[in-house]
Amino acid sequence: MAVPVIMPRQGQSVETCIITQWNKKKGDPVRTGDILFSYETDKASFDAEAQADGILLDIFAMDGDEVPVLTNVAVIGNAGEETSGFRPVSANIATEIQLQPASEPIRKEEIGSAGVDQTSGNRLRISPRARSMAARLGIDPAYVSGSGPNGRIIAIDIESAHRQKVLQPAQARPAMVSAPPAYAVPAGIAFEVKKLSNVRKLIAKAMFESISTSAQLTHHLSADVRRLLMLRSQVKAEMEKGSTVNITLNDMICFALIRALEKFPEANSHFLGDSTRVFKKVHLGLAVDTPRGLMVPAVQNADELSL
Repeated sequence: MAVPVIMPRQGQSVETCIITQWNKKKGDPVRTGDILFSYETDKASFDAEAQADGILLDIFAMDGDEVPVLTNVAVIGNAGEETSGFRPVSANIATEIQLQPASEPIRKEEIGSAGVDQTSGNRLRISPRARSMAARLGIDPAYVSGSGPNGRIIAIDIESAHRQKVLQPAQARPAMVSAPPAYAVPAGIAFEVKKLSNVRKLIAKAMFESISTSAQLTHHLSADVRRLLMLRSQVKAEMEKGSTVNITLNDMICFALIRALEKFPEANSHFLGDSTRVFKKVHLGLAVDTPRGLMVPAVQNADELSL
């Protein structure tokens, strides 16, 4: 029985991914676990594995294509099986329409549905979810900067524009607009200026430097931690009997992190431009809230410590 190969969703904010390379060709035999293709979001790269045995009957997206998540990109099955029912309808037809020639002026009703960027004369790259959200919130996507692949506007961009209260013009904009979009600024905002202590100044500087020098990536995964919770219950039971050893969930997570860094040392490294410095020891930084502010003491040689 033929089964589709879908573009995985890597996080709630990711709406499209770009296929970077196919490792299998149409007609190739595949087994469960084989790497079918590589793909990337705007932040990271991943490999897609085959979820079934069979033959790669058809491929619907090529190298370099930007594909919405949860869309069929290929189909695996037995030789001779029909694949046309798995072929996706291109989302670009509804969301990306080329600007019509000057001899065919765009009617007012087309402006709201065609997705044409009136400020530049180019097609507007916007995901279906972002387009629906923009219509619901009253945001004109032509004046929103996209943070997705190749400048594509995604839902988080519309949410950001809504928070900034970007004004939606009452009438359709002319074909060429030279003035920047207007922003709604609430009147009569009261505020208070407070001096920072030297410690908080240093904390702010360190946080900013961390963001500036470290790659920012948040990846959400789920894990089965029932055994960890059982261990925590055992520790609490021992404490009720008089034990002074209190192992918290935070301790267990830190311990797991140390073991992970030992298994994947590339994550415990510095990028030096043309090389990397991979550390052989784990010095674990642990954020702690104190009355003086957020402090991050480093537990030296944490890889040598027991739980």
